[in-house]
Amino acid sequence: MSKMKCTMQYAAAAALCASLSPAMAATTPAAPPFLDVLVYQYANCVKPSYHQADLLVQDGTGRYQIDVKGEAYTVELQERMGFSLQAGIGGPVAAVVKLDRPPTGQFEEQARWRERWLRDVAERSGVALEERALAGGARLLSVNKGEIKGNYVGQSLLIDPARLLFIDMAWPNTLGIYRGPDGLRQVRQVQDDVWQRLLSCPPTA
Repeated sequence: MSKMKCTMQYAAAAALCASLSPAMAATTPAAPPFLDVLVYQYANCVKPSYHQADLLVQDGTGRYQIDVKGEAYTVELQERMGFSLQAGIGGPVAAVVKLDRPPTGQFEEQARWRERWLRDVAERSGVALEERALAGGARLLSVNKGEIKGNYVGQSLLIDPARLLFIDMAWPNTLGIYRGPDGLRQVRQVQDDVWQRLLSCPPTA
């Protein structure tokens, strides 16, 4: 992976679909928005409940390898920006967000492999991969642990073919509300809230 520099269960289907519909409805193809534009937009949409921190900007192209049942695949990144979302100003990190865009012509292939990897994670963890279809062919995939343990409680991936965009979301085990007897329900509520806020932004054309 190239060096990074400069130290990013779900909302109701209707809300998610509505959030993506304007971008999908265009009758003529448009260039996908720059990631820095999306990151700036998302930073404003999540307020006041969440605040963007720890902005990461990829310096040049990058790559990393994933393995699925003995098969290796190299994920190429043409663009990547990321940030963490703090629960309140200076609060604990509720989500770690990465916006990725692959090299030209690799989106569909990469989407298949990234979905395979997430399904494999779910299978090895003994939990179901949750999938939600959104407008315009976009899909939201998520794997959540069956119990609150370890450094993370779940992983999500938004596959957005209209904007040639992947949004990878890791959910750290950091919030105090996860410690109670209804911790798993609280995880889902936080995920719902974050996704709803992020995807309520009118997509940039």
